[in-house]
Amino acid sequence: MELKDIKTYVNERKAALKHKIGLNMKDKAPSLAIVQVGENEASTRYVRNKIKDCKEVGIAAEVYFYPENTTEFELVDEIEHLVEFYDGVMVQLPLPPHIRVEAAIAAIPKEKDVDGFRRDSCFDPATPLGIVNYLDYCGFEWTGKEVTIIGRSDIVGKPLARLMTNKDATVTLCHSKSKLSNHIYDSDLIVCAVGQAGFLNCYPIHCPVIDVGINFVKNDEGRSQLVGDAFNTDGRNVTPVPGGVGLLTRLTLLENVVKAKEMYG
Repeated sequence: MELKDIKTYVNERKAALKHKIGLNMKDKAPSLAIVQVGENEASTRYVRNKIKDCKEVGIAAEVYFYPENTTEFELVDEIEHLVEFYDGVMVQLPLPPHIRVEAAIAAIPKEKDVDGFRRDSCFDPATPLGIVNYLDYCGFEWTGKEVTIIGRSDIVGKPLARLMTNKDATVTLCHSKSKLSNHIYDSDLIVCAVGQAGFLNCYPIHCPVIDVGINFVKNDEGRSQLVGDAFNTDGRNVTPVPGGVGLLTRLTLLENVVKAKEMYG
């Protein structure tokens, strides 16, 4: 299976969303509140792109920025106030170390948790669901396929394993300490979500690779550069970074906001 162009796929789905919103939600557009705490280069970039996406399809989005020294109690109080006015609410990660992610996410009702981070959320997590939907679009035949997922986080690896198992794939969930050679060379699909630049050498790999890694490294000129987990990707069947899984995550967030409006608005 050849991976298809992600930008084309995302643009097609965005156009469908824009049409749905314009056709069925003329009186009141779906709405999203984005909560950001502290200055973080990557977070600010992601939030800016998410606002751009929302405007593109007709979702009313607003960013609520709080300083680094905001306490956990203050943040939870603010979130509990915001949820009354929006169809979806998301907290941009990472948070400062003195604020527990679990406490912030718990303040969002499960029917408005459009990132899908709560264990009882009404939505699947945006990144795993985005990957699965994209692979469906590419024509990946799930039944009986050997899938290796590298990375066992609660946000990507574990929920992705569940979604792919539900598709009747045989999933092996590895991590940075696994002996990968026992798994990856016989795989029909590899997903790398370790968060470590230069982790996966794609030279000997002959199956599609979904690179979830988001890593900032310094280039030869000393400038910050965004790279994935994989290297030796030229001529290989690998999703790009940037312009890959990040776009799928942002698309799925939009779709989840529209679903929240349809189901609970």
